[in-house]
Amino acid sequence: MARSRTVQQSAARPARGEAKPLGPGLHPGVVEMIAARGEESDARPAFQVRSSDGRRLLATLAAGVSPAFIEECMREGRTVVLADAPGGVAILGALQTASAPAPDAQGTLALDARHLRLRARETLELEVPGSSLRIEPGGAVRIEGDRLVIDMAALVRIFSARVELP
Repeated sequence: MARSRTVQQSAARPARGEAKPLGPGLHPGVVEMIAARGEESDARPAFQVRSSDGRRLLATLAAGVSPAFIEECMREGRTVVLADAPGGVAILGALQTASAPAPDAQGTLALDARHLRLRARETLELEVPGSSLRIEPGGAVRIEGDRLVIDMAALVRIFSARVELP
């Protein structure tokens, strides 16, 4: 018969003179689930986290931490940073374990992926000096260059001094 062990939960502020749930410093952890959502619009959600030593704790978000970001960390199993706070355990953010996309020394930003999806609520625009591509809701597309304009909605109009079609 397997033995079950109980896990300690910290849901509230420790009593005066009582040890803090985590101890001094920053601690890694993983968000396991949303424990409670606030009833009021201003209330911050609480999350069940597992500390690096295996304890399950109830944690709230520190100021400036987005609930949507922490939910993303929970879905992807990313490591979050925990610390003791006056109200109990707080999630301070996430531990970055990979480089964020950034231009190299020559100014080139390379994104390598099997599929790349860019999603915009209204319009998507790509621009370089002398050319642009604009995609709008409803399927309207405009490609514009120094000597080329293509507007595509229901009708395709090509304005150019010379058009060659194979």
